[in-house]
Amino acid sequence: MDYGMPPSANLPSFATAMVEVLSPTNPFGIKAGGEGGCTPALAVVVSAILDALAPLGLRDITMPATPFKVWQAIRDANTNRR
Repeated sequence: MDYGMPPSANLPSFATAMVEVLSPTNPFGIKAGGEGGCTPALAVVVSAILDALAPLGLRDITMPATPFKVWQAIRDANTNRR
């Protein structure tokens, strides 16, 4: 761990409450919330690419990780290793 979690005894007491505010933009008052599940997927894919290319010394690749960009990163890493 890089940072230790403080124990509960070191935290101030606090109260939580749920405040519901209906959306005025649709008849059901529903707000969007589905994107929360797909947002981390982008980082997971880039992490998988970097894990696969770690033996070549690659530590970073920018999104979007297109096939051409991945190929170019592999080519550049092989050129730098010679």
